[in-house]
Amino acid sequence: MPDPAAGVRPDLRVLERALRGGPLGSPDLPHLRAAGLEGAVRARLPADHPLRADLRAGALALGARHALIRSELRDLLSAWAAEGIGALLFKGFALSEFGYATRTERFYGDVDLLLPGDPATVSRAAHLALARGWRSDGQHAHPDRWTHETMHLFSPGGHARLDVHRWLVPDWYAGRRRTVTVTRQVWAAARPHDWDGLRVWRPDPLDELVAALAISRSWGGDTGGLKPADLLDLRQLRDRYALNTPDGAAQLAARAADLGAAHTWAAFEQLCDPTQPTLDPARTGPVLARALRRDGLRPALRRHWLRAQRAAFLLPGVPQATADVLSAMHAVRRGGDPRAHLNRWTPPGPTRTLDPARLDRAVTNARLLTRALHPRQKSAGVCVPRAYATYRALRRLGHPAVFVSGAARHGTQITGHAWVEDTRGILEIYGEDHNRRAFRVLFTYPPESDTGTPDQPGSVP
Repeated sequence: MPDPAAGVRPDLRVLERALRGGPLGSPDLPHLRAAGLEGAVRARLPADHPLRADLRAGALALGARHALIRSELRDLLSAWAAEGIGALLFKGFALSEFGYATRTERFYGDVDLLLPGDPATVSRAAHLALARGWRSDGQHAHPDRWTHETMHLFSPGGHARLDVHRWLVPDWYAGRRRTVTVTRQVWAAARPHDWDGLRVWRPDPLDELVAALAISRSWGGDTGGLKPADLLDLRQLRDRYALNTPDGAAQLAARAADLGAAHTWAAFEQLCDPTQPTLDPARTGPVLARALRRDGLRPALRRHWLRAQRAAFLLPGVPQATADVLSAMHAVRRGGDPRAHLNRWTPPGPTRTLDPARLDRAVTNARLLTRALHPRQKSAGVCVPRAYATYRALRRLGHPAVFVSGAARHGTQITGHAWVEDTRGILEIYGEDHNRRAFRVLFTYPPESDTGTPDQPGSVP
């Protein structure tokens, strides 16, 4: 099966042209879809633009998805609020709900929120969620394993995944003290918000732009790269809070200085210039890295240290991962029905969800070793051997992995793809969150009746 990356990875030049309001045509549609920009672009096109009809289905699907997540999230937050646990909503879901004119414009993956980071509050919040049918990855019970996040929760209907933060950003580049300080400053300035009768917390408008948008993107794991939504969010929030004036610019700069991010904010603004939007990491990376250094962060040194730590973490799993990858490669060479191979790698008996660390190690080692060992990558691709190796590794460890086969039509060409999810849906660590938007699912293994995973068999649209 050919590698679909070239067919679905969005062309950054197309996205930059769309973000600055340049001309768009039918050949650009796959790139807009792959980037989750259907709703955002449609909302900005003239009413008589020929692409509006083609973008309508994606925009409506985005709105329907948001409505499902909204319903499940409000139920949980109501239970927390009744017990005195206040949640601060920020990033994707919050922007779609509160920042845009419609719920069909802002694509997002997980729901991000801040809770007080003391173990007692996190434990209470987790048990209230579990009592309402939510599932946890178990991280809440192990404070020694907490990062900037304390747990991940999965809704009863499978529509929402919550990333529950104790800090706004990871402490990888800024260090623990500075990360905690910024989070406390954001909490101190936060405002209560009446969300149709439910009290939640929202960042101060200045913090929504400087902290939840610029700092969150630049000081975390995405350092060096921007997403199309960053440029849209910056423009939208400035307009919404009337901060697109000289006085507003001065307020934002002053708040950035208060948070120790004056240069980060200036660089973020520069790269998000609506007349010359920049998404290429080769151009954004050096600018942001220079800004972080001027703000007192040491991204290069921290990155080397993190890589060393990462290597030490992954190393114990390499021998078994190598065996998984070699078995996957052998299965690819043999060919035949994928379900026959997958059946051999599915032990009988109950499954159990792995803790985030073991899940991370298994999925990451499968990816790295597939890339290193699998021949003919450019011509044959690595999606099938990688999915095979990941499935085999996770099932061997008892995790309820699900192999997914899909296809997409690009003009007259049909591109196949394979990936791995689990019974909760998307595996964030797998790094392919948009697969179900880009590909029509042909089959899952185990099938839907066995896993509860949404299965959409059928022809390629």
